[in-house]
Amino acid sequence: MKVAFLTEMGFEGKIPSDHPNARTEFAWMHALDADHFNIKNFNNVINYDHVFIIIPKGEVFLNAVGVTLVNGVNPSSDLLTNPLVSVLKSNNCKKIHYIQEGPTWLFNDYNIVDQINFYNNLQQFDTIYAHNNFDAKFYKGLLPNSTVKVMPTLLIEKLINNINNPKENKVIIGGNFARWYGGFQSYMVAQSFNLPIWAQDSHCKRPGEDQLPNLNHLQRLSWIDWMHALSTFKYAVHLMPTVAAGTFSLNCAYFGIPCIGNHNVDTQKICHPNLSVDVDDVEKARILANRLRDDIEFYNECSNQSKELYRKHYDISNYLKKINL
Repeated sequence: MKVAFLTEMGFEGKIPSDHPNARTEFAWMHALDADHFNIKNFNNVINYDHVFIIIPKGEVFLNAVGVTLVNGVNPSSDLLTNPLVSVLKSNNCKKIHYIQEGPTWLFNDYNIVDQINFYNNLQQFDTIYAHNNFDAKFYKGLLPNSTVKVMPTLLIEKLINNINNPKENKVIIGGNFARWYGGFQSYMVAQSFNLPIWAQDSHCKRPGEDQLPNLNHLQRLSWIDWMHALSTFKYAVHLMPTVAAGTFSLNCAYFGIPCIGNHNVDTQKICHPNLSVDVDDVEKARILANRLRDDIEFYNECSNQSKELYRKHYDISNYLKKINL
């Protein structure tokens, strides 16, 4: 079976198991032994059984606000005018699948022509793969005649399976102080632990974050260095309102780090069932933080359960069963 992935990334070829930047889409490609092509070269993709396409979301969240198009330009505009699926079908590609990129509502920030072109493209795909069951309901309503499934988030474990760092008394929040990440709420809840609080130094970092008391920032890290750093935390809080792939919650589960987070994200709900909340229920999140702090049995239960549920639902063998090409 021949599988191809089309994304905005510029390289061509396969992803080895020891790739140092094994983020989610790389893990999917590796698991399916897929060839990767830059999406602009879709005309060159010929004779594949399955083609998975991730349409670039454009530079829509590369700022502190979270969803404003940079300079008002959507880099995907030209791409969306192309008949992607019909061209690939004419190139003897049998099944063409769309994979959600970012939250379901992101295309609403495109201009009206781009929104219509995006929707028309979606209707042509053999399958729509959503990040979460929550997202799948959106696509089933928007595209009632389409086949909609869930594409589980995935890790390549080869470069991290020997990480065994001791947990330190500190807490990490899953994002910066932007609407996209909900960092302010996470920071306020994290203070319940009375421990040093850390966040990532990402493109969504707001001016002034460095001035907040008891908030530290990790430097920008490669994926493998990020995983090493994450493994040292005892607690995590991620009240991110944007429903996306859920990599932060999954990474925490892999290392047995109890994570308080959004109950609409599958990786959170499945791997951290006792710590999943409505992100607007900050009161419940704070109550859970207090319990994790004060009840060692509850902490150990959540930690061990997250690792067990990761193995049960998200290792590569389970991914291949679920995707079932």
